[in-house]
Amino acid sequence: MALQDIWAKERSQRLTEIAERKLEVAQHRQQTQAKLSTIRQELDKTRQELDKEAKALHTMLQEFVTKLQETCSAEKQQRQLDNAERYQQVRKILEDYVEALRLYEQQARQDRLEDIAKRKQEVSELKLEVLQLQGQFSSERVLMAQELTDKLQRFRTNLHDYVWSS
Repeated sequence: MALQDIWAKERSQRLTEIAERKLEVAQHRQQTQAKLSTIRQELDKTRQELDKEAKALHTMLQEFVTKLQETCSAEKQQRQLDNAERYQQVRKILEDYVEALRLYEQQARQDRLEDIAKRKQEVSELKLEVLQLQGQFSSERVLMAQELTDKLQRFRTNLHDYVWSS
């Protein structure tokens, strides 16, 4: 019986140890469950805070993108207005340039016409002068011819008188 008592005693001790270990494990499990529950609650709070921050960041990002799109649209419209103004300025400059060229060509044509008219006048004056000189030379030639004829006639007369008068 002593063996049976030892075995019962050891069995009782083992059961007590097992019960104590089960109790420790249960307590540890309970503590772990409590810690896990606390961690889950903290995670939920953190997740909620992160969700709030994400929503706030998303809202800020949407506002930024909207402002950026509005700014881009406004800049694009401003560029279009600036380009339209530049186009009008360039067009005006080109029109002024074309008008200046037209006036310059007109003035050059007028100057050429005046120059041509002046040269025609000079040519006419030269022709008139040549005609006058030709007339004058012709008159002088006629007078010289008349003088020569008169001199020749006198020479003949003198010669005749000289030859026949002696």
